[in-house]
Amino acid sequence: MRVGLALALLVAVLAPALPAQEMPAADKDAFNRISDKLICQCGCNYGLRHCPHLQCPSAPVMRAAIQERLAAGLSEPAVIEAMVAQFGPAALAAPPAEGFNLTAWVMPVVALLLGLWLAVVVVRRWRRRQPAPTAEPALVDRYRSQIEAEMKHLEE
Repeated sequence: MRVGLALALLVAVLAPALPAQEMPAADKDAFNRISDKLICQCGCNYGLRHCPHLQCPSAPVMRAAIQERLAAGLSEPAVIEAMVAQFGPAALAAPPAEGFNLTAWVMPVVALLLGLWLAVVVVRRWRRRQPAPTAEPALVDRYRSQIEAEMKHLEE
């Protein structure tokens, strides 16, 4: 009994130190592309590949699910669909450009154009409100004569 317990404890302690099987380079690239399109579900709002939590409850589960599906031979879109089916549409880093989600893609552009149009309208109205500067002819003649007198004084 003690030997079995000691052996189980030894395996539990040394298991993280054992070298993990390396994924082939193609699978690693596919894993990276897929995990960049998904959000970690722990609430950190980071991409799945870049979740900063050491004890994250969801990132290891999601990463293992991606690796299992890639090992099973599923394509990248199929893996993403399976992840959305398992974790919901909140797992996607960007909403799909279809249906009501299309507003997430269109509204920033619409808001920018609407803001530019509003700024142009406001500036035009402000310009129309300001009266054109008018000067009295007597005042203009007085300043002109002063300038000519000062210019003659400088020439001397």
